[in-house]
Amino acid sequence: MYNEMLKSKLYKKEAVIDVHTHVGISPKFFYQYGYPYALSVEDLVIRMNLLGIDYSVTFPFVDSAFYVNDSSSSKIQTTTEYCNFPFELENRNMLNEINEIFPEYTDKILPFLMFDPSREAEKQANFMEEISEKYAVFGLKTASTYIQAFVNDLEGKGRPILEFARRKNLPIIFHSSVHPEDPWASASDIVDLAERNPDIRFCIAHSARFLEPVLKKADKLDNCFVDFSAFIIHCKLAVQNSPSIAIEDLRFKANYNDPLSVMVKLAETYPDTMLWGSDTPFNYWIQKYYTGDGKLVEDRLDCEYREETNILHKVPKALKTNITYKNNLSFLFGEDI
Repeated sequence: MYNEMLKSKLYKKEAVIDVHTHVGISPKFFYQYGYPYALSVEDLVIRMNLLGIDYSVTFPFVDSAFYVNDSSSSKIQTTTEYCNFPFELENRNMLNEINEIFPEYTDKILPFLMFDPSREAEKQANFMEEISEKYAVFGLKTASTYIQAFVNDLEGKGRPILEFARRKNLPIIFHSSVHPEDPWASASDIVDLAERNPDIRFCIAHSARFLEPVLKKADKLDNCFVDFSAFIIHCKLAVQNSPSIAIEDLRFKANYNDPLSVMVKLAETYPDTMLWGSDTPFNYWIQKYYTGDGKLVEDRLDCEYREETNILHKVPKALKTNITYKNNLSFLFGEDI
């Protein structure tokens, strides 16, 4: 199968693997004057070639045509006009774009399927089974904050998806949060989920929001990893003492005014745990969104597209190899170099 061919290629030569990128569209972000709202596979590969990235893990944007978000309410409603279950359309489109429109790029992209742990899980799992017979699939991803779905539902309502990942030996990436008004994507819940399921590999995105107890616990678990996605804007949030970042008493101790030093310190402290990911195109975050109590929040965080890799390429060689290659392969396939 193609999965095995690309896996063999990855193990033969050291490479820079970005474990966190998005392709597709977000109509909601576009209509709310947010940014970013779209990225094509072709544009992703152009960025990769420009920035010295050899391979990218890629998944759809964070919302789906299955959801209709009433702009005057935080309530999520559903519609079957465009797709029958969460991320059906978005996952199909991504795999079609990678394999049918740009087959010349299939040896650079490792697609993950986006999922919702709380709604229509059996339909999603059946789809995953079907589509993974046709196209290479390397893992799963959820961003449960934006669809108001609970991480822990993966062991309940979402169990068919969890069992699909277990049966196929696929890793799972979770968007994470520590915000007191975000009950959906708790970094602590994710690491506990990993502890309860030691045979499945988990990744906590966004540096686990620098929450030190979670970082320490993840480091002790053989099956739990943490990625650096959207690292610079999260360092900026730390400087601002944003509620989106761990409170100071629980925050990993570092100089967040100097993101390079923070990345190096995290890579040194947790040498087998950290994975590099850019979160392309979400190096920017200019959005309006609802918190758990229904408040509309506006954020603007800027990080020019080269900044993430400018920092990465300054990381000492041995550490860079760990966070862009060795650990990434362990997460993707469960096999060490």
